[in-house]
Amino acid sequence: MEIEIGHYILNPQQQNNESGKNYELHNADTCPHLPKEEHALTLGHFNNCELALEEAKRRVPKWAELIDGCAWCCPKCNKG
Repeated sequence: MEIEIGHYILNPQQQNNESGKNYELHNADTCPHLPKEEHALTLGHFNNCELALEEAKRRVPKWAELIDGCAWCCPKCNKG
């Protein structure tokens, strides 16, 4: 796993059909496409998006299959 230390957040608003109807994981320290602050569930600081993704799925298990990394800041965790 590559080190991508950052403050990770999850957007609790489901994306539209064109975006795959997912819940996006973002690195708040580097992402140019962050959700509004009121639409950001703070996950904490992690060494990489894989660890942040595990935490997001643990915290919101009902969304686990729909959580996806942002293509801009978490491309390694983006299913595409």
